[in-house]
Amino acid sequence: MSARGLVDRIGGPERLRTILDRFYARLAVDPLVGFFFAGRDLDAIAAGQWAFLMRAFGAVERYHGKNPASAHHDLAPILRGHFDRRLVILRELLRDEGVEAADIDAWIKVEESFRRRIVADEPSRT
Repeated sequence: MSARGLVDRIGGPERLRTILDRFYARLAVDPLVGFFFAGRDLDAIAAGQWAFLMRAFGAVERYHGKNPASAHHDLAPILRGHFDRRLVILRELLRDEGVEAADIDAWIKVEESFRRRIVADEPSRT
């Protein structure tokens, strides 16, 4: 299934934002990736991700925020294991939220498409 239309399939923009708020709350307390969020504004992070995903999922035509590489530039290096852990937490949360399996896979595919731009130990980080 395609990510296009995913926002509507999961219940609309407000539902997407609720999911992202819960997602970042889980990430912030996770023992493997929580340190990335220490002292950071989770609401602002979720809002930026919401705007980004609204475009990535085809709900809006334009995105005016930072691209994934620059949004993560000032953080400690994000390694493969960190990125993988994020996807595990995302998949678990989406399942907990009752998102259909095909839509979870579509969402994860979008996330995976940015791996090389974010992960420090991937072959072609730019």
